[in-house]
Amino acid sequence: MRLLFSGLLFAVIISPGYAGSSAQDAARGEKLFRRCAACHTADEGGPKKIGPNLFGVVGRDIATRDGFRYSKALLGLDGNWTDEALNQYLLSPRTYARGTKMAFAGLRKTEDRADVIAWLKLQAPAKVAIGEKPAGPLVEDPDLALMAGGAGRLETYEGCASCHSIKLVVQQGMNKTEWLETIEWMIDEQGMDPLADDLNDMIANYLATHYGRDRPNFPK
Repeated sequence: MRLLFSGLLFAVIISPGYAGSSAQDAARGEKLFRRCAACHTADEGGPKKIGPNLFGVVGRDIATRDGFRYSKALLGLDGNWTDEALNQYLLSPRTYARGTKMAFAGLRKTEDRADVIAWLKLQAPAKVAIGEKPAGPLVEDPDLALMAGGAGRLETYEGCASCHSIKLVVQQGMNKTEWLETIEWMIDEQGMDPLADDLNDMIANYLATHYGRDRPNFPK
């Protein structure tokens, strides 16, 4: 099974640096934000979900959205959400804010982070052109829609989809021990960022339950 992954997956090179560029594609950033839409809204007056509403987040003081209970990790951070702060946070939330409750694994590609930030900049009063129509509702990412419901679904998606095809992941048909071994192999041999033990266990349990050897919920 590891040989299959070795042939189909690739190592990810983390690029922590950030530099603004005219190549930033806000439209692409909107599509990438769909990965975040399960936990965040970004429209003006949008509701809080698992995470706070992100309208106007660029330039706002960290952990200051009214009505949302932030973790101690974020409340302990100073400053505001500058481009660079957002870039570092989106690269690895757990590294930037140790102890954060956010399960998102991060966006490894520099251009992905730049595009999401470019789109978020448009989600602010000063950036809305007169007469501009608000964006339509975000739809669930098609890859996420493939995944069976249940505990660990979002965490598995966030941990896998930034680098791998979900269609490939769910076809593996491994038990929990094999999934844990594969995750360990990917960290040791493929350059994947280490995950917290409880997150490792949640992802392996979800995949083994829904996409184990019998694959009871595999899309036909």
